[in-house]
Amino acid sequence: MLTCCHKLLQAVCNNSMAFVDCYAGEVGSVHDSCVLRCSSLFQKLQPGSPYIPADMHLVGDPAYPLMQRLLVPFKDTGRLGGREHKFNRCLSSARCTIERAFALLKGRFRRLKSLNMTRTDSVPKVVVACCVLHNICLQQQDDIEADDDTDSTVAAAANDGETSASVSVSSADHRAGIRKRDDIADMLSVRSQ
Repeated sequence: MLTCCHKLLQAVCNNSMAFVDCYAGEVGSVHDSCVLRCSSLFQKLQPGSPYIPADMHLVGDPAYPLMQRLLVPFKDTGRLGGREHKFNRCLSSARCTIERAFALLKGRFRRLKSLNMTRTDSVPKVVVACCVLHNICLQQQDDIEADDDTDSTVAAAANDGETSASVSVSSADHRAGIRKRDDIADMLSVRSQ
């Protein structure tokens, strides 16, 4: 999640750091899981949705709900075993791609850090337009150094526990997410032995 001018940007990127889904416009005080619920991405993550096959998933930080197509880390209450820690490290490593994409976006368009627009209804359009321009820059191999200023909201969410209770996910979808996360954690645990 990237915060600019007290507006949030929720985005999904591919392994090349190109944005494939963007949603902007919620105020900065809205919880990440509520932003997800308001976005079209939430419907794309639902069971039976043709957008993301059941055998694939997105990775999210602990602020998001665990779903079959959205995996989040195990909540660390101090009682996690090696299997869960390994899963969390692998998931965190995968999430670094979106964090780098946000850093590149902020590096390319430094004005996003402090947009001062009188028409706040235009801010989401400007932010999403910058995401599109970011993708064009990637396609044209217009390299830029990532912004060293890490996004405090991403860092805070990475250190936070599972706090996504504000989004209602079906119990079947949540159980499917638990099974999928456990299966992956088991596979990772077996590989390391």
